[in-house]
Amino acid sequence: MDRKEKNSDNKISSEVSITKFVGGFFIICFIILFVYGGKHLLNPNTFPIKYVKVEGSFKHLSQVELKKNVTSNIDGGFFNINVDEIRLALLSMPWVREVIVKRAWPDSLKVIVYEQIPSARWGNLGLLNQSGVFFSPSNITIQDNLPLLFGPTNSEVRLLEQYRAMQKKLQSLPFRLNISSVTLNDRRAWFFDLENGIRVKIGRYAFDDRLDRFLKFIPTLIPDRINEIESIDLRYTNGLSVLWKNNFNISSN
Repeated sequence: MDRKEKNSDNKISSEVSITKFVGGFFIICFIILFVYGGKHLLNPNTFPIKYVKVEGSFKHLSQVELKKNVTSNIDGGFFNINVDEIRLALLSMPWVREVIVKRAWPDSLKVIVYEQIPSARWGNLGLLNQSGVFFSPSNITIQDNLPLLFGPTNSEVRLLEQYRAMQKKLQSLPFRLNISSVTLNDRRAWFFDLENGIRVKIGRYAFDDRLDRFLKFIPTLIPDRINEIESIDLRYTNGLSVLWKNNFNISSN
């Protein structure tokens, strides 16, 4: 190798070393800036949340109380605020069904709250929403217009679905009847009460057949005296018995 070629190789080697050095220097600077910038952005005082907007249609919830709940659970700036913590705090309020929390650049939170819609009372314990999920607000007494359901633990959905199916079938009658309560006792026997005070005993078996028997019996036999009935017992293979308020009892087969 002559001197000229040797000098050329040395020059290339020097340029490669400089390039590596410059590249490494920029990488180190980037890492330092990244770490410093990350710490800066995660500082609660960087881009603090200044505005909270709560949206939703409320009948039992207070927008002021919801906003106060959100504000009290803000523990960081825009980049490090714990939105899950805020969501869980709101979900702990009995009338809150679902919550969506969104950041809005650069200093705001948008909170969408969905209120529980009660479908029934669950004994004296609380309410069921439209999906049959139990919740327990403090003002249960204002829900007297809702049907009252009684049943074993974890039977909430089944009771609500059965009530809806029964109420729908009652609409086929030539006169109006509404169910005020449905009971499934520990022996898995069914009972329901009508708004006019009649108790209908279905029992443990052949629920649909016995209910259909009741629907056929009511309009054809006693449409004019229905309010004089104390109870109707359908716990028979084919027939039923009627107890009148004057304690007179009749049976039909």
